[in-house]
Amino acid sequence: MGRPLLLLLLPLLLLWLQTCLPVSQGLLCLQCQRTGPCQVKECEPGRDLCRTTVIRDWEGGEELEVVERGCAHAEKSNRTLSYRTGHKIISLMETVCASDLCNQPRLDPVATFPRGRYLECISCASSDLSCERSRQQSLQCRRPEEQCLQVVSYHSLESSLRDEHHTYGCGQLPGCPGPTGFHNNHTFHFLRCCNTSYCNRGPALDHHHLPPNGLRCYSCEGNSTHGCSAEETSLTDCRGPMDRCVEATGTNGLGNLSYTIRGCATVSWCHQLHVAEAFGLSHVNLTTCCTGSGCNNAASDAQPRSALAPRSGPAHLSLLVTSALLTSTLGGITLFWN
Repeated sequence: MGRPLLLLLLPLLLLWLQTCLPVSQGLLCLQCQRTGPCQVKECEPGRDLCRTTVIRDWEGGEELEVVERGCAHAEKSNRTLSYRTGHKIISLMETVCASDLCNQPRLDPVATFPRGRYLECISCASSDLSCERSRQQSLQCRRPEEQCLQVVSYHSLESSLRDEHHTYGCGQLPGCPGPTGFHNNHTFHFLRCCNTSYCNRGPALDHHHLPPNGLRCYSCEGNSTHGCSAEETSLTDCRGPMDRCVEATGTNGLGNLSYTIRGCATVSWCHQLHVAEAFGLSHVNLTTCCTGSGCNNAASDAQPRSALAPRSGPAHLSLLVTSALLTSTLGGITLFWN
């Protein structure tokens, strides 16, 4: 008698469990800011990875470490970047994982810098051309997978001064070996990597140093009434390896629900995550990545984005992100992240 009764009550029990107990729909990650306690957070849709971001600053034998944890966009990948600025060595490392609470602190100690003898790279970081004025130094990479890097980022609109950054150092970044880049009339983001010692030696790169490649793309940044209106959108000559026309939309930090980016890009840059991290956008939709001159005009029948571009969705910006550069300040030190 007991068994038939149990079978009869089982569907009711399952129904109660489904309706009365909370069900987690997303990945659970530990979330910690620079200060304050850590909390368990359920990630939003599209943010299907847990991340740990570690920033270390070495100077005179002393080390300062800052750690952030949280959720990350599904297309995030592990990355590192190290460089010299003055007498300091700045090291950034971001790791991602895909199981609940996988970004909890590790019990094993983290190795100090440097760990092994790998590539030697030119290293410098500046917001002007001082890296060209005999201020470049040598930096030993700490991991076998790291390459020598040169990262360039500048942004200039009529309403603001030119924001410019040059970074030489070691790292493992999305877009390597590259080159990976974007430019329009206001912005230039470029990353190139190489795998022999001191191969990143050379002058600071400006997109005007690159030869025109014959492609012309529409250029603008902003919304349909300011920045990307018909009067403010114009064709620009694409240069170097940036042989694709790109159009992307998203939400910027000011809450603009329809912020648009148009310009020239390498095929490796036709990726939501690069756009999100370079311009500080969320809910990015890469609508166009095409090869015909002027094909990123909103009024034209542009090709749909290629299979290289991932699906639309909310993009997560980590503490320091893809240079494409988002910059942050830690104790007066400007940190560059790609």
